[in-house]
Amino acid sequence: MNGRRIAVGTIFATLIAAATPALGQGYGTDSQNVLMPASGGMAGVSLALPQDAPSAVFGNPATLAQFRGTHFTVAGGWTEGHTQVGHDGFLEEGPAYTMTSGTQGLLVPNIGVTQDLRSLGLPGTFGLGVAGLSGIGAEFRGRAPEGSFGNSFSSEFLVLGVNAGAGVELTDRLAVGASLTLGIGFEQLGLVQSTAMVHDYALRGNFGFDYDVDACSTMGVFYQTELGFNFPNAFRLPDGSYRNIHMAQPQTVGLGLANHRLCDGNLLLAADIYCKLWEDADLYENIFVDQWAFAFGTQLTRGKMKYRLGYSYNTNPINHKVGDQLSGLPVAQAEVQFFQAANTAVINQHRLTAGFGREDFLFRGVDLDFFAGGLFNAADQFGPHTTASVALYYLGLGLTWRYGEPTNHQ
Repeated sequence: MNGRRIAVGTIFATLIAAATPALGQGYGTDSQNVLMPASGGMAGVSLALPQDAPSAVFGNPATLAQFRGTHFTVAGGWTEGHTQVGHDGFLEEGPAYTMTSGTQGLLVPNIGVTQDLRSLGLPGTFGLGVAGLSGIGAEFRGRAPEGSFGNSFSSEFLVLGVNAGAGVELTDRLAVGASLTLGIGFEQLGLVQSTAMVHDYALRGNFGFDYDVDACSTMGVFYQTELGFNFPNAFRLPDGSYRNIHMAQPQTVGLGLANHRLCDGNLLLAADIYCKLWEDADLYENIFVDQWAFAFGTQLTRGKMKYRLGYSYNTNPINHKVGDQLSGLPVAQAEVQFFQAANTAVINQHRLTAGFGREDFLFRGVDLDFFAGGLFNAADQFGPHTTASVALYYLGLGLTWRYGEPTNHQ
């Protein structure tokens, strides 16, 4: 293998290397409400009838209209994974090797506040929040043979978002909403000799409506625009010049259904369906395909206690029919497949979650929510030379202060 091919391959390896899991416990690299304090116990289900304020602020903004009075939630989640990437040595013309990521777990903040505007004569609710939206990370330095692609990888990608939006009731049964996300993305692109931590800002819009089909059933529809970053001077190329990297979190369309007819209204059954358009997103377009996700959640209320379970299934977004290009430059197909293997955070397809909530925890008007979940261990083959496996786990909790009328849950 000639030196030019190795140089080009190594450059593009840094583009993808950050994908071993830190925050990639959602769908692809998006968290999609799976770390929110109440929704986290229901596999992130929240598009029709969210059970916590941050899920409305960062999900379907029309559901903000369900929240009365004032709600202030401080929450966070801890996520950690175990990842291995194996290669038969084809790219380096050397021995086979397996490397295990040493990335530490990640603490992800989720803060949301909703304020009822009806006292001002406006039939709706305003929401504001800060949350971790997307993220991936890998640490392979010293964990692979000298001279191999993996040995010099140390990568982090993290997107934090600030959301502001409102949901407004048009009728007693129909609400619409919109919110604006200001995202800040931090990226260390992998090859320590040629990259450094850089950041950029981006905007996205979120739109939705929420409709009460009857007294016990609610439907929500959600659309999220692309969140596109242009990371400045992210790479130093072999000729000494620098290159910006365009990277975008995808457009997302979602549909949610919720029903609380059973057990005298105390059993909530809900489901969300998402479609993520990775094939239209910068950087991902050459390595991912569009992704579907199906999430199911339930909540049983017994007095002041709430017990939650959730399960989700999503299609694997890895493109197994890649070509020989990344970002418009020629790269051998075997190299593209090796780069995809570092994206092991996104091959998991099955998720199981549980959680509980306690109203008036210690003090009247203060609620506690706890959740835990995991993505089952999964493995994939990336062409004839590379394999990867990953398992992911997370847990978290939140405290909510309520003033005025309680949330219009169930």
